[in-house]
Amino acid sequence: MPTVGITANRIIDDNVHRDWIRRRYIDALVGYADVEVVVLPTLARGHNSDEFALARLDGLVLTGDESNVDSCVLRNGSEPADVTDFVFAQRDRYRDRLSGASIATALSLGMPILAICRGLQELNVYFDGTLYDNLRTIPSNIRHEEDLRLERDRQYDPVHRLNLWRDGVLHRLADRTEVWVNSLHGQGIDRLGNNLVIEGVADDGLIEAIRIKDSPTFQIGVQWHPEWHIATDTFSQSLFSSFGESCRSYGKRSCRGRACPALSVSRRSDTLLDTE
Repeated sequence: MPTVGITANRIIDDNVHRDWIRRRYIDALVGYADVEVVVLPTLARGHNSDEFALARLDGLVLTGDESNVDSCVLRNGSEPADVTDFVFAQRDRYRDRLSGASIATALSLGMPILAICRGLQELNVYFDGTLYDNLRTIPSNIRHEEDLRLERDRQYDPVHRLNLWRDGVLHRLADRTEVWVNSLHGQGIDRLGNNLVIEGVADDGLIEAIRIKDSPTFQIGVQWHPEWHIATDTFSQSLFSSFGESCRSYGKRSCRGRACPALSVSRRSDTLLDTE
């Protein structure tokens, strides 16, 4: 069975540091992608990810979180003078470091990637794209954040239409040009990153689904949360199932942690680089 790495988030309570993740991601991956899951721990300043451990995986899932992406930390590995790396629901540089390192390793190996919500934004930033920091300031007839007056489960109900690009990966999975999705995000894609292709947009033009151009495998980012109501949503089931199949295919042809040729995607050009 394929083994997939899933990004954790940092939380600090009473000065105690913990890594955490919602069970919804794990349950969706186990139940519909048919994979095993390991949690990738967040990274403190000066700590590097274990690239060898990441190379033993068959896929990478970039999860959502309430915190905003710090583009400089994720893309460049820079360390701001402000040493406050965590502010609840606003900042999680521990996660930014993990995601930047994990994306780099996954791309260098041609590994399948499923990026969800914050994960989509991380992919865009990694490829030199930019984000709207606060969608509330952007004129739109669509509400992109959750309605906090509703109970938690209802906050994840579909609230707006997503228009799928014809002949895209998601269009083929959905077998239609429109789907309805939930929306619980404060940031969003402004300028699309290099080497990224649009898969779907909301009615207000906001990019909410992307893929890596000319990727040899499943490398998709979605702005919504397909894991939440997956038991009753066939499109979400197809998305996770396709990711799982790609992980199985990758596992059969990969070197699983041994030194071997791999593909690397340049974040500043339109070409796939053969690293051998």
